[in-house]
Amino acid sequence: MADWKSWMKAGLAVAAAVVMGTSAARADDQYPISTVRMIVPYAPGGGGDITGRMIAEEISKRLKTTVVVENIGGASGTIGTEKAARAKADGSTLLLAGSAIFTVAPHLNKIGFDPLKDFVAIANVSESVRMLSVPPDLGVKSYEELVAYGKANPGVLNYASVGVGSTGHIIGVDFLRVAGVEAKHIPYSGASQAVQALLSGDVQFVIDAMVIPPSREGKLVPIAVPADARLADFPDVPTFREVGLKDVRSSGWQAVMAPAGTPPELVAMIEKALKDASESPEFRTALTRAGFSPRYRSSAQLQQELEAEYAYFGELLKTMDLSKK
Repeated sequence: MADWKSWMKAGLAVAAAVVMGTSAARADDQYPISTVRMIVPYAPGGGGDITGRMIAEEISKRLKTTVVVENIGGASGTIGTEKAARAKADGSTLLLAGSAIFTVAPHLNKIGFDPLKDFVAIANVSESVRMLSVPPDLGVKSYEELVAYGKANPGVLNYASVGVGSTGHIIGVDFLRVAGVEAKHIPYSGASQAVQALLSGDVQFVIDAMVIPPSREGKLVPIAVPADARLADFPDVPTFREVGLKDVRSSGWQAVMAPAGTPPELVAMIEKALKDASESPEFRTALTRAGFSPRYRSSAQLQQELEAEYAYFGELLKTMDLSKK
């Protein structure tokens, strides 16, 4: 427990360091609203929360305003997202948007917003590079050993995610199907809680970006990465494709959005601030240390990607019954 707190505090410290140590150029124009609320639809302490606070500070600095983070977790991020959709479209409310909320959740449950119509996409800032890791006490050190353990101990494995329909849940379902292993899915309200459960042994594996820091420190055993290539920090850890798993789109982007109807000139100011932040070496380094990959996409590019992934996951989820897995 203490170890988990230490690396989580370190991640938050990285976010603070960006604020204290970066002397990036400010935008020429000051944002016309003195205090802006950024809704982060996740519990405090997880990857979305850390990213949201980094972004909030960058916007605050560059637009000479105050961006206050408000955590509204629950229902795999859809509760906070719905609240953002219903906010005044006057530039005073922003949303830290996660890809699964917009591209997966609408196909699984009735939600109180339209992901393609109720928001204006401002910019994509980063993406999550996930990893499948297990606790050392499980006694497995490879994908093959994990599969063998699962088959030899049916019904014993539990795995955690940040909610039904989250990307980690979808990848987990597909992994178990292909591997022929049974495991119980346990949803948590946030990534930090899921990783805490993994560190304490309450669950046996998690597929998420937030397992990367403790895996780097030796507190967890990395098994495989659902990515196009092996990670630079883990050259010996194979990709899912290398071990024969289906190539499911697994990276999750973190973007900034606003309620539809937000004045275009304000959207443009925030978009420019995020573009400038994405070009800052300090900001990029902080994101990488926290387990994310810097990845800027403009408003138009983000909207195009959102629509493509919405269609992709709509087709994919027709083949899965996640409610029973």
